[in-house]
Amino acid sequence: MSVNLLRRKKIIKKIKSFFKNIRENERWQLAILLATIFIIILSSAVIVAVKGKLFPSLINFTHRNPIININEYKDKKEKKKTEENATIAPRRLDGLIVSKEESNKLPICVMIENAAFSGVRPQSGISSASLVYEIIVEGGITRLMAVYAGEKADPIGPVRSARDTYLEFASELDCMYTHAGGSYTASKALWELHMKDLDGLREPKYFWRDPNKVSPHNYFTNITKLEQAAIFGHSWKDAPTYESWKFKDDNQNRKKAGEAGYVSKINIDFGGSYNVEYRFNYENNNYERINGGVEHTDANTGKVLTTRNIIIEKVPPGQYLEGKGRINFSVTGEGDAYIFRDGELIEGRWKKADRLARTKYYDKQGNEVEFNRGNTWVEIVPEGYGYSWQ
Repeated sequence: MSVNLLRRKKIIKKIKSFFKNIRENERWQLAILLATIFIIILSSAVIVAVKGKLFPSLINFTHRNPIININEYKDKKEKKKTEENATIAPRRLDGLIVSKEESNKLPICVMIENAAFSGVRPQSGISSASLVYEIIVEGGITRLMAVYAGEKADPIGPVRSARDTYLEFASELDCMYTHAGGSYTASKALWELHMKDLDGLREPKYFWRDPNKVSPHNYFTNITKLEQAAIFGHSWKDAPTYESWKFKDDNQNRKKAGEAGYVSKINIDFGGSYNVEYRFNYENNNYERINGGVEHTDANTGKVLTTRNIIIEKVPPGQYLEGKGRINFSVTGEGDAYIFRDGELIEGRWKKADRLARTKYYDKQGNEVEFNRGNTWVEIVPEGYGYSWQ
């Protein structure tokens, strides 16, 4: 007989002897104790199995952090899933609610003529822009930079040449800067700054001339051609990362005519045919534009141009550049700003840290201004030029 077998027999004999010497009531107590231990072990095994099936990631997480709020965990997971599956989102440039795939397209900046010459006004495609900048370029003439980020427009123009001040705003949006030639200093800056530069004189296939208009006031393009230039011509496909302004929904309790703080008319005295007036339309909660005493319309629609927000950005006097009275304004730093929305005025400040930084607008308390969802016109008004409201 082997040694192991003898040992097993001795162990069994001792166990039998142990239970034989235990009294009857003690046997029941021991049995209950063993049964309890068995039930605890079995229950623990079942719980671990259920957790592993329903929350497989929860087991490892529990080892790292044994204190966990299951409801909080599930809420965060559901929120993340909702965001990933969202089909609509506010558009980065103007806050309008659009499909998610349309919410962050490359901004397209287009230089548009505003000379008070026959055949220039009304221009085409301005009503489709999310953002418009108006600045004096030379001889008291203003020029527009319309910024598009999803809305279609056909045609757009007349497209005109690049100017220095606009490059500051184009840079903060990292937009495709669209123009037809440019001043020497602006063309030099575009090259040195490596901006997304689309010059219609170098790449005419994305533009055309209207034979019914006089050159150079007859150069046009459209959004389809410009998107083709960005994607196929230059491979500018990266998602934009410029900082968005803050936007809000309409104020349904906005002030009415006669109430304190109500502003129905804004005037900017650029001079003569370039004077600007905005009239508030209470029903539509927007401002209708008058330029040189005439309703400013879009040739594409025949309707008067409107805007949801107006910014008067006060800047120092300009510096004259090479030839032809061309002028550049400093729009980096900070200064006074007057923001109009919902028929009211917000007095505050504009701030722009450097060329690439987004210009932000703040009220007197230092809070960033929230704009109405929709388009905005930015009026750059240098010292010496008047503006008023009533």
